[in-house]
Amino acid sequence: MKSRRRQKPDLFFVVLVLLALGMSITLAYQVHLYYELDPVPIAEHLPDIPIFGG
Repeated sequence: MKSRRRQKPDLFFVVLVLLALGMSITLAYQVHLYYELDPVPIAEHLPDIPIFGG
């Protein structure tokens, strides 16, 4: 009786699954940031005194 060896997964398929997973996580993070309840504070005006030099 021959023992069956387990077949290795296709490398292209593994890369494709990891790519899809990474893109899904990135998209979910971007949607979470966009629909966050607390708006991010943004500066309303520039400082009165311009700062030049270092």
